[in-house]
Order: sequence, then C-alpha cells, then structure tokens
Amino acid sequence: METRNDSNINAESILKLIKLPDLLSICNALFGFSAILFVLASVTERAIENALVLILVAAVVDGLDGMVARNIEHSPLGKYLDSLADMVSFGVAPAIVVYVLLRNYLHVYDYAYVTLALCGAYMISGMLRLARFDAKPFFQKESFTKEKVYFEGFPITGSAIFLASFMLVFIELQLPFYPYSFLLIASMGILCFLMTSRIRYRNIKDKRIVIPVGIIFFMLFFFYKFFSLPFVYPAAVIFALTAFYLCSPFARVSICSIRCGKS
Repeated sequence: METRNDSNINAESILKLIKLPDLLSICNALFGFSAILFVLASVTERAIENALVLILVAAVVDGLDGMVARNIEHSPLGKYLDSLADMVSFGVAPAIVVYVLLRNYLHVYDYAYVTLALCGAYMISGMLRLARFDAKPFFQKESFTKEKVYFEGFPITGSAIFLASFMLVFIELQLPFYPYSFLLIASMGILCFLMTSRIRYRNIKDKRIVIPVGIIFFMLFFFYKFFSLPFVYPAAVIFALTAFYLCSPFARVSICSIRCGKS
C-alpha cells in the first residue's frame, strides 16, 4: 500500500515537485561537479584554487538549502537531493582534488597507493556518514529534541571545508610540500575515523549562523574572483573555525572531567 507522499511523487511531474531548497541542492551539486572539472581539465595552481573555492561555496549553499527547507518550504525530494548533492560536493570532489594535488601537482609518488587508498576511504566514509544520518529515524531511540541538538560523527560538509581551507592556506602561502603532504594524508585518515565514529557533534545549522557566514563568504568570494585578492586570510579563518569545531567534543569532555574532578 503506497503512502500519500509516494502517491504524490508518482502522480506529479518531477519538475513540479522541485522547490527552492531543491534548486539550492542542485546548485550545490553543480559547484562540486565544477570543482572536479577544474582539476581534471588543468592541473595548475589557479585551477586547484578555483576548485577548492567552489567546494567552500557549495558548503555555504548547503547551509542555505537546509535553512530554507526548515523555515520556508520543502519537498518530498529534498532529503534525498541534499544527500546526493553532498556526496558529489563533499565526498567525491574533495577526494579527487586531494589526489590530483598530491599526485599531479606536488608529484608525491612515494605515497601514491596510500593516497589513493585514503581518498577512496574518505569517499566511502562520507557515504556511510550520510547514509547513517538519513537512516537515523528508522532506528532512533533517543528523543527528537536531543537529535536536533547533537548528531553522531563529524559532518561530511565539515570534512570538506576542513580539507579545502587547509589546502588553500598551503597553496596561498607556498608552504614546503613534504610536511604538508604528510599532514594532508594524515588529516584524511583522521576525518575518515571521525565521520564514521559515534562521537557527538553539536548541530550548528542555525539561520543566525548560516546567514551572516554566507553573506561574508560570498563577499570574500566576489573580491577574490573579480579583484584577484589573496584568499589566504579568509581560508585561514575558515580552517581555524572548522578545526575548533572538529575538536569541540574533546574539549567538552575535558571541561566536564575538570568540573567533575573539582566537585
């Protein structure tokens, strides 16, 4: 027996089902797809920078589409389109950019198989993270309120932002590639673990955060694109904030331990 949503999907044209947040999800996927095309078409510093900036733009659009879906309108397709777009922009695109950067731009041949394995592991970990998040309602035992505040595993969007901003800082500052390549490979391994872990991260998808960050980022992107200004400072800020969020559960546990010890 079909549910009402299934009946609506079968009866309506798919184009009629698309709402504003779905269009944002499609834009998100297009930004990720464009990032992949940039590094496959030309392995230059500028092409890699453009690809990384597009991944960051996709992350802002992802935040906006969630905000619109929660506060304005949503469709039966929204949840699935959002996950598919996230897989392209934050799972496949960063993995390809990292591999191209290490293999074709930095010419790190000594760790070629390790790099390939970790890029594949990153993509799979992101896919599992998204699948677990989408399947959560089927085996969720905790209260809905608690699930809105926290979720398990580091978000795939956060992982992509961390990698993209880290690579942008390196490229802009022209840092030595041997320590950098090792740190990049190690970071991917850590992100694979965190995305598939049960570590709780606070949900920060709030319009009070998303709107100001989105406006600031698009202004920075505009000046970077049309006035060729260095992107190292905003990239460094984005990296620092993402790194802080990545470490936040461990800081929370440490603070709780200290408080319990004093009491």
